[in-house]
Amino acid sequence: MVFAFASSLWLQLIVAGAAAGAVYSLAGMGVVVTYRATGVFNFAYGAVAVLVAYAVWQLNQQWHLPIALAAPIAVLGVGPGLGLVLERFVFRPLERRGASQAERVVAVLGVFLLLEGLMYAIWTGEVRENAPDLVSNHALSLGSGVRIGEDQLAVVGVVAVISALLWFMFRHSRIGLDLRAVVDRRELSQLAAIDANRVSAFAWALGCGFAGLTGALVAPLFYLDPYHLTLLVVFETFSVAVVARLASLPVAAATGVGLGVASSLLTHFDPRVVPGFGFHLPTWITYLVGQLEQNLSAVVLLVALVVLRRLDESSSSGRGGLISAGLGGTTHLRRPSLILAGVAGLAALALPWFLGTTTIGDGQTMLAVLIVFISIVCITGFCGYISLGQAGFAGVSAFVAADLATKANVPVVFAMLLGALAAMGMGLLTGYPVLNRRGLLLGLMTLAMGLLAYNLIFTDDLVVGSGSIAMARPSLFGLSLAGDHAFYYFELVWVGLMLGLARNLRQGRLGRILAAMRDSETAARSVGIDLRRYKLFIFSVSAFIAGIGGALLAEQAQLFSGLYFDPLNTSLLWFLVVVVAGVDSLAGGVVGAVLFVMLSVVVKQSGVSDIVFAALALAIGSIPGGSLVGVARHFWRVDIVPKPALQAMAAAQRAGRPGGRPGGRERGGVAPSRPGARLEPSALAKALLSRTAGGAGRGGAGTGPATGGLVERAGR
Repeated sequence: MVFAFASSLWLQLIVAGAAAGAVYSLAGMGVVVTYRATGVFNFAYGAVAVLVAYAVWQLNQQWHLPIALAAPIAVLGVGPGLGLVLERFVFRPLERRGASQAERVVAVLGVFLLLEGLMYAIWTGEVRENAPDLVSNHALSLGSGVRIGEDQLAVVGVVAVISALLWFMFRHSRIGLDLRAVVDRRELSQLAAIDANRVSAFAWALGCGFAGLTGALVAPLFYLDPYHLTLLVVFETFSVAVVARLASLPVAAATGVGLGVASSLLTHFDPRVVPGFGFHLPTWITYLVGQLEQNLSAVVLLVALVVLRRLDESSSSGRGGLISAGLGGTTHLRRPSLILAGVAGLAALALPWFLGTTTIGDGQTMLAVLIVFISIVCITGFCGYISLGQAGFAGVSAFVAADLATKANVPVVFAMLLGALAAMGMGLLTGYPVLNRRGLLLGLMTLAMGLLAYNLIFTDDLVVGSGSIAMARPSLFGLSLAGDHAFYYFELVWVGLMLGLARNLRQGRLGRILAAMRDSETAARSVGIDLRRYKLFIFSVSAFIAGIGGALLAEQAQLFSGLYFDPLNTSLLWFLVVVVAGVDSLAGGVVGAVLFVMLSVVVKQSGVSDIVFAALALAIGSIPGGSLVGVARHFWRVDIVPKPALQAMAAAQRAGRPGGRPGGRERGGVAPSRPGARLEPSALAKALLSRTAGGAGRGGAGTGPATGGLVERAGR
């Protein structure tokens, strides 16, 4: 009797898990379809899903439309319609420009933030527990005491039908053939008279339609909440897509069902008594099993990223570069740069005297965030590696520093350094398993590590206790730095130290090696550069710098709270801000931190900086120079060229001498100037403006082949 009861319980769990897994399958297939056709990994998938779920709720619960009408309008209208808008106005310009994978990531993160902000603005972020069921949840008996709801049965049926239709579409239809052609080589497909834009629009509409259906099915099982429901959808979706190698729809369907069944079984598995063996297991194993159940999707994502070898990114991942190639060599600050640096330094010194008692905390936060942004510049700007988990590194350091300072009475400054070393260890732990990864997949690895740190450390009551840890401000040689002004200048010293450390990374041979790794790992390896050593080095240094910033954030708040280091709303937002501000230079980190924190202070409206940067991220393909610092650099370089030099170049072009061959493009990529036309910076690269010592990085940015002598010099 007991055995029969146990068997029926496990069968019930399997049935319920299969129904939940079918939703995960649907979500994973939506990501795979979009990625296969466009090369864009849809980080906004969860936000689209929750937005459509809110639309169903609004139409049914607020406007009283019957669910038979509300659901089709939201799922078939809002979802696909949003996909068409995104493809036409956000991602098509990026594709036309040949944007890099990192720029596409930034654009889709902008979509994520804007959709979340829109949901908070319209529905106030209030938790809604009355999301309507698309199908009745009346239970049906399957025999042996196993029951399944009609809604769960409908979900399984819908996913089975959709899987079959997708398989048929990709294998036996013209649109499927066009999709495969665009994925394999977009340029060749266009030569074959395939409308690649139409194919991409179809893929975006289909992917966002799947997202909408996912949200409408998941919301009744939990509740409507712009943040937590998005988080729930995101990581299950990502793990399914990665296990499917971002390519296989059947594998995505099977993985989703398997993930759902495993999660369901773990909810009732009690490891304290091993069935059939009659002995008790230690309590810590029980704890680990409980953590595995809560973080199964993140663990699956990490294991897939480490184990699966064939995880190549889409060939349509972009040809352009995100990072400018002006790195390497012994750089010299020119007089205008020195003047700007001096003005910025004086402004930083004077700032606290212009801030009130209620806003000086924002100035302190700005300096701590600036240090974290420097760490992003080091790993993404100097080396081209997408890191979406800097908040995890910063949070680990803040937790260790607060724990040591509070419980072990370690002096705060030493606790900071020990916390930063702990963050460095996490950086090594993150970088070592994925030494052969880069781009999107490396970004997913760092994001998954940040999620595990958030769930296992930052928000775990057994680790943190009541959810927070008090954190004192430092004192040096008996002098307290707890005062607002004193602590501000303490942070400012750390900013100077971290800027100096980061600037040294781009000097001499080390800078050329990092730039060579960024431009072409294959070429760097061919000249004898030990990629493993330098990858681990830059991961550890970047994590250390982020750790210093995280500890300062905790000291500024005089409290460690895991909510400050959220893996979605913090890590992704930080990455977006730095890229939009200018990830190719330390000035971008400074500008990003100042605008990100102080814009809301000036406007006196919290959250306005999030909206501004999200909007800029959507338009990143149209920003001159590719960033805010790039805009300034673009116009500055044009304006500082002396008039006689412009006249000399124009005369050379008219005469057909080097520097101005009429009717054609120069060897250095210099286009002929039209009378009265404004010279672009690229037209002056070899004549006046490119002053990088050693000529490193003149071949362009990104992962393109134009690394030239840069790699050759890096090997010396």
